[in-house]
Amino acid sequence: MLSKPQPTTLSERISSLDFLRGIAVLGILLINIESFSYPDPWSPYKFGFDGTADTTTRFIVYLLAQGKFFSMFTLLFGVGFYIFLERLESRGLGLKVMDIYARRLLWLFLFGVIHAYLIWDGDILYHYAICGFLLFPFRSFRIGQLLLILLIPVSLLLYNASQSAAGNRKQFQAFTQAAGKSKTERSQADQQLIERWPNRTTPKAPDHSPIKVIRKTYFQSIATNAKHTQVHKGVIFYQGILFRTLIMMIFGIILYRLGIFQDYRSIKYYWPLTISFLIIALTINYLRYYHWTFDYFHPVKNTWQAWLFAFPKETLGLAYILFLNGLYQKYLSKIRFKPISSAGRMALTNYISQNVICGLIFYGYGLGYYNQLSRSELLWIVAAIWLFQLSASWLWLQKFRQGPLEWLWRKLSYYQ
Repeated sequence: MLSKPQPTTLSERISSLDFLRGIAVLGILLINIESFSYPDPWSPYKFGFDGTADTTTRFIVYLLAQGKFFSMFTLLFGVGFYIFLERLESRGLGLKVMDIYARRLLWLFLFGVIHAYLIWDGDILYHYAICGFLLFPFRSFRIGQLLLILLIPVSLLLYNASQSAAGNRKQFQAFTQAAGKSKTERSQADQQLIERWPNRTTPKAPDHSPIKVIRKTYFQSIATNAKHTQVHKGVIFYQGILFRTLIMMIFGIILYRLGIFQDYRSIKYYWPLTISFLIIALTINYLRYYHWTFDYFHPVKNTWQAWLFAFPKETLGLAYILFLNGLYQKYLSKIRFKPISSAGRMALTNYISQNVICGLIFYGYGLGYYNQLSRSELLWIVAAIWLFQLSASWLWLQKFRQGPLEWLWRKLSYYQ
């Protein structure tokens, strides 16, 4: 007789994963909040800079957080995907496993689309849902086969990085050739080349130009989201990060099957390997984000440097997973009061509520603090939201088994 699908009980949960998920969802806010705060958050010189303190703040935040917690969250999604299917299959559900899994991803996709149009156009959930469908065939592959599969997207991204460096070299060579001509020999194209390269390689002054309050009404916000969210035009995932997302999800499957989330000692020499990898990842990220923040006006022309800068977020995100997983199991697992783990159990609710709160703080239909705070001042807002979510998550789970959106997601996934 087939057993009826049931939500995961506390005894079945892998507590280290809840802790890691909590760290990831809280850490994502450090970067996501910039998209609510500034018109061009990725620029190393535009907006949010009032002096050395803000430049230093941005460097440290980007060194430690930019893309790292997203990479952690992505890896953990891969783990969750595998565990979900594993537990359904263990209950003898047959083809119903595929039905439930497909419904789960379909509803995640719809949650993401609703979130993108109504709250924030930077949503990642519908992208995750599509990647979840692409991930399905890999569930039965052996670890060695998964590692071989990883070589494909890794090689493609390294190739793209080398092509970018080659393009910069080509542009520099064209500039030097055009600059070497006398003024009478220069064509209009030569003149454009001469002007373009110095423009790329000249440090920029911080931009303090005033920016009008955007999204003055909630309906204006929805209209703006619709311009940036392209699902209604058939763009259902982010092309620029598709390979990176799949890489981290597959890494999640590999680490789970190695057993480290149940017992980190399943890998021999876990701590020496983890600490060594963490040091290497921090070094790569220091070089990458020092260049991005302080040396951005020197385009990368060397292929080896381009390759070194190809996976900074993923390497440090993976190092964080290994280090924090071991730290939790060795020292923190016996602590009864676990607000971070509570936040992880409500990761979907907390992710969306973060963006609701940020919209109310920065957009015109809320408090209107758009482009009003420096980079360092944003950290106080982040800390306040963290404190609220840690407290709210812990209190909510004292009375309920799941977060509200987690409960709804489960109901819709298992609906018959």
